[in-house]
Amino acid sequence: MFAPISFPIIVATLFGLICQAGTLDSATDGRFAQIAIQSLWMLALLVIPFVVFTFIVHWFEHKIQYRMAERFGWKSVLWTAWLGTPIHELSHAAMCKVFKHRIDEIELFEPDFRSGRLGYVRHSFKPGDWFAELGNFFIGFAPLLGGSIALTALLWFFYPDAAQQMLAITQASEASLAEKGTLDLFIELIATLLGGILAFENFLTWRFWVFAYLVLCVGGHMAPSRSDYDGASRGVFWVSLFLIGSVLLVAMIGLETRSLIELLVQIMTPVFAILSLTVVMCGFATAVVYVLTAFFPARFQFERS
Repeated sequence: MFAPISFPIIVATLFGLICQAGTLDSATDGRFAQIAIQSLWMLALLVIPFVVFTFIVHWFEHKIQYRMAERFGWKSVLWTAWLGTPIHELSHAAMCKVFKHRIDEIELFEPDFRSGRLGYVRHSFKPGDWFAELGNFFIGFAPLLGGSIALTALLWFFYPDAAQQMLAITQASEASLAEKGTLDLFIELIATLLGGILAFENFLTWRFWVFAYLVLCVGGHMAPSRSDYDGASRGVFWVSLFLIGSVLLVAMIGLETRSLIELLVQIMTPVFAILSLTVVMCGFATAVVYVLTAFFPARFQFERS
């Protein structure tokens, strides 16, 4: 998991460099340090939510798969993988096309007990192509995007009223950003989603259980695998170079970063809404698995990873 872990290290390193530069220049231009720190906030706003999102989704997926395998054996994972794995692999393949990688071989669903592999996409690119190198990062994390889109589509199909309410909250937050912070938005989104889906009367309908099962299928297989993290790490350098270069450029040319931060938050609010939705739905799927499997003893031993 080199790729997600490296970002906090990069951010911390950049913070030290910026603070040092701000101290050195404070005698001649005290405003530089303030601009640099605000630029760091821009970098954190872009990076940290996605790092946290990745770790949470990965944790939920591991809990789901381990719980099912522990109770019913490795083949029980196939009960959800038939849908989740093709979405996972198609996400890789779509991002390969975006970044001009050649798809050498693809299997959307080919379970292999020995390796634990459920599907794969083998791809290659022309050495020395910086754009393709950059794409390694996004190809590795593509299942998070593909899974989030699939979960959002499921919500709109099964519970359009809840989806409409969440959209209204997001739009209202964009219009009154100064009055409502990101944390408040996150809490309101969760409350709206849970209130619209987990109402008692919904538990008595077939729609709820079909929805829960499909969410489990997608949410249980959307996190990057170990090989995905390894592949994504090959693009970390170019992603980091781009982010750090953008932050330093903003600081050096002296743009009004506070206004840029407000604009960035407005742009990112719908993204945060989707991330919030994905986290809640993956958590919901995990809770469903733990409740339904509580009546079955653990019969199989697996090594925790």
